[in-house]
Amino acid sequence: MDHVIGYDLARGLHIIAVIAWIAGLLMLPRFYAYITVSQPGGELETAMLKAARSLRMIILTPSLIVAWAFGIFLFGTYLTGDWTRPPGDTLAAVPHWFWLKFLLILGLSGYHGYLSAEGRRIAKGERRRSEKFWRLMGEIPFVVAIAAVLLATLEP
Repeated sequence: MDHVIGYDLARGLHIIAVIAWIAGLLMLPRFYAYITVSQPGGELETAMLKAARSLRMIILTPSLIVAWAFGIFLFGTYLTGDWTRPPGDTLAAVPHWFWLKFLLILGLSGYHGYLSAEGRRIAKGERRRSEKFWRLMGEIPFVVAIAAVLLATLEP
């Protein structure tokens, strides 16, 4: 049987999408920090609001979708094969490290949603958070990415 896409290609596309997604998650809080300290209605604020929206629409959302799509495809490789096994046995065969990685990725997806919601508030002129807060928030995706990559590569 010929496959439309192989495991290695899917894994490579998944990794590329994750890199783009994490890069965007690292950048977006910086943009929010710049907006927070900029003059309302000023040139910097206008430029950063446009850059933040473009980042969300062109990089973050598509890379999130592609990363999840290929991630689900790759997860499916754990579930295929012997269709005579009960579903509980099949799920039990999924490595424990995967479930921790899955929880981290769910958290990052929620963080992505939070940043998107905050971006809409910021675009409306709401400045609920400080520059320091946004700079600190920019570190979260890096720490989570380190943990997820180590889980996937070391398979503890």
